[in-house]
Amino acid sequence: MHRKNIYIIFVIKSNNTVIMFDLSYKYKRPTTLFGTQNAKTIKGEKLGYTTFILYMSPEKQNTSGKNLCAHASEGCKAACLFTAGRGAFSNVMTGRLNKTEYFLREKALFLEQVYNEVAKGYKKHGKALAVRLNGTSDIPYENIKIKDDKNIMELFPDVQFYDYTKDFSRMLKSQAPNYHLTYSVDERPVTRINAITALGSGLNVAMVFNVKDESELPAEYMGFPVINGDEHDLTFLHGNGVIVGLKAKGKARKDNSGFVIQL
Repeated sequence: MHRKNIYIIFVIKSNNTVIMFDLSYKYKRPTTLFGTQNAKTIKGEKLGYTTFILYMSPEKQNTSGKNLCAHASEGCKAACLFTAGRGAFSNVMTGRLNKTEYFLREKALFLEQVYNEVAKGYKKHGKALAVRLNGTSDIPYENIKIKDDKNIMELFPDVQFYDYTKDFSRMLKSQAPNYHLTYSVDERPVTRINAITALGSGLNVAMVFNVKDESELPAEYMGFPVINGDEHDLTFLHGNGVIVGLKAKGKARKDNSGFVIQL
């Protein structure tokens, strides 16, 4: 078992408060990369899907300083769900960082494990398996070849893959038919312009609204229909050309950057 001591300090700024804590652990290869126990993915089980989701450390929260969310805005960083819910627990954060270090340090083995876990999931669940590769990251897995010069989506054409992304160029590229992307809007004006372009092309965009309850989401925004994105996580079932409305959660409830849309 490969292990290496890593010592890192996280600095999280929110509402002018600086929170610092030491996260000292031994890096080792995770036994499991994908999880299935998520509040929204559990809702998807009622629709007949078992969801595998991979949570890693966002942006530059790793010892290599590599940015795994290259297009994240300041508002997005401040409101990131990395530290929301169970993610606030140090052992969960350690596990997510551990997976990130594994990806950055031993990518070939990491990708082999991704393949093996998806293969095992497909053997058990068949076409009822859905896979979200970027739970708290924005890695263009379509550009990563795993075997036979194919990416993970191409290797499992009967498995539905899906992700949110802030990289608009990914939305414009031709993706495998079983990979569904939803564009994520933030406080930057260019993302609103991109959103209109995407929606007009029949693609979906996600927007966070300052509502306390899902029932308070608007019926439409910017002239496009808004659907409840908190009902379940299966974005590929939302239809085409719709705004995936999400209520503000965690630190996003106190957002003043414009990331959260004020109604």
